[in-house]
Amino acid sequence: MTAAISPDGLEKRLPENDDPATPDRNTNFEITPIPAIVYCANCMDSTRGKTAHGLIRFTERFDVRAVVDPIFAGQDAGTFLDGSPNGIPILATLAEAVDRLPGPGGVFVVGLATDGGVLPPDARVAVARAISHGLDIYSGLHVFLSEDHDLVNLAKLHGVSLVDVRKPPHRSELHFYEGKVKEVQSVRVLVLGTDSASGKRTTAWMLRNALKSRGYSAEMIGTGQTAWMQGARFGILLDSLVNDFVAGEIEHVVRKAWCEAAPDVIIVEGQGALLHPAYPGGLELVASVKPDVILLQDVPARKTFDGFDHLPMPPMMRQIQALELLADRLVAAITVNPNGLTPEESKSICASYEQMFGRPTIDVIREGCDRLIDILEDHLRTRKPIG
Repeated sequence: MTAAISPDGLEKRLPENDDPATPDRNTNFEITPIPAIVYCANCMDSTRGKTAHGLIRFTERFDVRAVVDPIFAGQDAGTFLDGSPNGIPILATLAEAVDRLPGPGGVFVVGLATDGGVLPPDARVAVARAISHGLDIYSGLHVFLSEDHDLVNLAKLHGVSLVDVRKPPHRSELHFYEGKVKEVQSVRVLVLGTDSASGKRTTAWMLRNALKSRGYSAEMIGTGQTAWMQGARFGILLDSLVNDFVAGEIEHVVRKAWCEAAPDVIIVEGQGALLHPAYPGGLELVASVKPDVILLQDVPARKTFDGFDHLPMPPMMRQIQALELLADRLVAAITVNPNGLTPEESKSICASYEQMFGRPTIDVIREGCDRLIDILEDHLRTRKPIG
């Protein structure tokens, strides 16, 4: 059979008469990870593979058994990305990857994040082969597999599902902004970036997991398809929403996280970048989340916008000033994506950023989140906004 699933459709909707002041405090939420193959052919070394990268680093929804990319076959995926092995092999072919599955019932995940969300021809061939192997297909692209006549027929023939994660919810399920987000008593942390594909989601997950390890309750609200694939309990597909409902959906999911889980901290994943010409993002999140804490993620080695080599990145201070003007809130800390930097270079850049911009600057991939939590802990005690 075929299916088109959106994250909102999988979660209980917030009742109209629900009172955020008396949350449900239902913290029982478990996903049984599904054995999965992640397809990332020819993209492991680029931001086009960021969905695969996210699933390699962390996912509670899937049990990733192998990644398919013939160019980098033979390497450990964790070592390739972050220098630390995680036991997920990069393999050259789908046939090799299928042998890694424990039996029937596995899935094939399209781990690509292409410009425009298109399905490349080689990926379409791989999807057809995976269907023939009896694997359910999960895709987060804008091109919906469940609307591809040939793939739908092939899926029916083999009795598998085509799951389009990015398919938008029906408009009857959408919410309009009500101005009630300030009723949420969790500390609201918003992770924004200076560019798209800057690592905002990775930082958000790392902070969520670190908070939990320190004894706090925390929820990460995903705003894109990869976060859903990673198992985010609460989330929306921001770039699939009708514009009139964007603010309402953001507010709704934040209130829903409070009402259903009542965490100490709610961390919201940013999208795009405030000054990115092709992927603008940040204003709607700032306005609707009304964050207590803003973190700004940067990629110091990147001098032009992702995917646009002819468009230089705006100066960091201008990005900080623009964000703070809109948010009426200081950027509490800068987080650094160390891609393209040696450990020594990253450490030096963090030190220089702290001096230039007067804010703690942390390479969370290499340093972890302890310093971020130190910043948050004072806020958790006082419940006063930072800045």
